[in-house]
Amino acid sequence: MNAETAYSGRDFADLGDDAIAASIGNATKPQTESPRPLYRELPPAEPFPVDALGPVLGKAAKAIESVIQCPMACAANSVLAVASLAAQGRANVILPIGQGKPAPLSLYLLTVLDSGERKSSADSMALKPVRDTEREIAELEAGERQSYLVKLSTHEVSAKHLTSKLKSDRAALEAALHDLGPPPQPPLLSVLAPSGDQTMEGLFRIYQQGRPSLAMLCDDAATFLGGHSLKAEQKAGTTANLCRAWDGSKLERIRGGDGVTVLYDRRLSCHLMVQPGVAAGFLSDSQFADQGLLARFLVSAPAGRAGTRIRDDDAYQAMAYNAALDLDDYNTAVAALLRQPVRWKDENDRTLGVELDALHFTPDARALYVDFANAIEGQLGPKASLAMAKAFASKLPENAARMAGTLALIADPQTNQIEAATLADAIDLAKYYLSETLRLIASGAIDPELRLAETLLEWLHSQPGKVIGLRDIYRLGPNAIRQADRARRVMAVLCEHGWVRPLPDGADIDGQRHKEAWEIVRC
Repeated sequence: MNAETAYSGRDFADLGDDAIAASIGNATKPQTESPRPLYRELPPAEPFPVDALGPVLGKAAKAIESVIQCPMACAANSVLAVASLAAQGRANVILPIGQGKPAPLSLYLLTVLDSGERKSSADSMALKPVRDTEREIAELEAGERQSYLVKLSTHEVSAKHLTSKLKSDRAALEAALHDLGPPPQPPLLSVLAPSGDQTMEGLFRIYQQGRPSLAMLCDDAATFLGGHSLKAEQKAGTTANLCRAWDGSKLERIRGGDGVTVLYDRRLSCHLMVQPGVAAGFLSDSQFADQGLLARFLVSAPAGRAGTRIRDDDAYQAMAYNAALDLDDYNTAVAALLRQPVRWKDENDRTLGVELDALHFTPDARALYVDFANAIEGQLGPKASLAMAKAFASKLPENAARMAGTLALIADPQTNQIEAATLADAIDLAKYYLSETLRLIASGAIDPELRLAETLLEWLHSQPGKVIGLRDIYRLGPNAIRQADRARRVMAVLCEHGWVRPLPDGADIDGQRHKEAWEIVRC
């Protein structure tokens, strides 16, 4: 593909003010008498640009989509997340910022789909090379562990003997223990993509004992988003560590009994697959937004295919056979990257991290990256077309670079550069995820105020009376709305949508005078 053609073929202007205004709709329409839904109906998603995944990942996504009969975006996100896992442990992409800023190849992806859309099946098929590699590592680990235990026992006996023999001569003891050297390191755990319930604490433990490159691939991420790691007392710490993992920053765990543990150069790719209701809570969570986690996610919410998956079995069997062949290159490429040895900076102190190669842009790719980054930046002003998605859009050029690095290594595990054509494909992928984010924002799905309004509306409809006062809302209402100013603001949203009507003169409710009160509209 010609890089210049690829970039100009889908100009950034496609996502300009007119297109966004059309997707959002006319927000200034006069309020109708009957209540309006808090969330607008989602307009159709753009087709996923599967060919931009390149010949290996693109063919794999098409094969999974055809066999599983899931939406293409679901299959594409699954293979892209696995490819990110394979690539992130091998190299960093060098961004043209300053003298060159290294960025991980880690990607955070979110797929929003109803139950019954075969998310688990798509993920399982994409994970085959990972599970096969984990099994190979486990078999090697079993053989290495016996040798390790023998060496460890020998080291302990030798250290104990020296300590007893030289206990009266400290200098001689220190010299002897120095010559003995540190205890042997255990073989690495075989886990690459933990299955089952996942917590940040669990991942940290695996990082300490296992490989520095892991993936959080949840085909039902409700268990993670509603689990221990994201309970109120753990949420800020988990969110911060997820952000640090995406950034490639050091990971820290501070505990009273264990003290402080710091790990460098750990990498995490992430693919959360969730149902729309769970996704709405995640995407509109103000704490996730404030800490920058949401801005790091590439989101896709494709239309489901349930009810259309009627098949002719003879044709399906032939298609499934061909799809298995189409997955061979993908399985081979992913496994080749995963099998590369871990290059610890210090084998005796794995907390210090690993050596990672550098992927540099060619001159043409560098110019393309700068053009794309400038085009994004030019739309981030207060009244520009991407102002509503500023946090996400500001990270989009780096996400494009990360995807480009992943595509480059999948195509050639030995490469040390990113060509312009590869970056152009990654930019097309980035534009798709941008269009999805704008589509969700336009519907209100990524709006904490609407989420609060929905919560308050459910509570109002559970109340027996027809009138509610402000004081009762922030005193008795949902916990998230226990402040007068916030209650006023959320009631204004419900008023705008016709679910409550303000009573200018206030109201007497259960013998109490309320200066600010509303009539509850029930349908």
